Amino acid sequence: MTMTLSMSERNIQNALDIPRPTHAEAGKLSQVEYERVLALLETLQGEDWQRPTYCTEWNVRDMVAHLAGGVTGSTSFAEFKRQNITHPSLKQFENTIDGTNKLQIEERAGKTTAELITEFRQNGQIAVNNRQKLPWLIRKIHLPMGSLGFASFEYLFDVIYPRDEWMHRYDICAATGKKMAVTAEHDGRIIALVIQDIAKKLKQGLTTRTIVLQLTGPLEAEYLLGNAPTPDCTITINPFDFNLRASGRISAQEAAIKATITGNQTTANWFLQNMEVPY
Repeated sequence: MTMTLSMSERNIQNALDIPRPTHAEAGKLSQVEYERVLALLETLQGEDWQRPTYCTEWNVRDMVAHLAGGVTGSTSFAEFKRQNITHPSLKQFENTIDGTNKLQIEERAGKTTAELITEFRQNGQIAVNNRQKLPWLIRKIHLPMGSLGFASFEYLFDVIYPRDEWMHRYDICAATGKKMAVTAEHDGRIIALVIQDIAKKLKQGLTTRTIVLQLTGPLEAEYLLGNAPTPDCTITINPFDFNLRASGRISAQEAAIKATITGNQTTANWFLQNMEVPY
């Protein structure tokens, strides 16, 4: 006889109840992610650097240049301001984040791959330390931040920066065939914060829809989006494919092929179409 557990008996977390990280926890996430990215970069060699990535305009070298530029952007307020606010080339872009990314890559076009790794190694630790030392009052300031909308420095530094590095670590692993190091307490937590952002974004639509999201593999977990006692559908998907869709790297149609969907297909399609959040 097969027993079916009810929703209340299963270890399913409501996505809106996922706690935001404290500043101290965010510092630990940033530190671990910096260390894991650095360990990955130090394994790259030869043709790895020219491999195409899910960010279709970038190869691995471009992505590492962006990562190096990103941490350098947190070494001082003057450099952050130059890269993200005042550089003249940013005016060419509707979304200034696109301009910042382009600037970071172009300014490092003449560097060797060893120099890119050295820059990330040296400035990455400085960036982690500087973000942790940012005064509480500054962290709470909200400003227009391109695709992030009207967001706080706290959200940018504590949530988005570790998420961005995490996603690019996967991009590089996928491009080069390297196995990505993952643990539930680190990688699972970063993914949980992605799911929370999706639930917040879709909150209005979830008043009439309820979805169970099942992540498989080494980061296995279940999340509830919506509050109905019986879900409309269950979406089961690998956590990496989930993040590829949430970051806009693959389409809703591609994600549907990679996922297993039971229940209302229309609700599942709605979720997959609208689940993109900032990375």
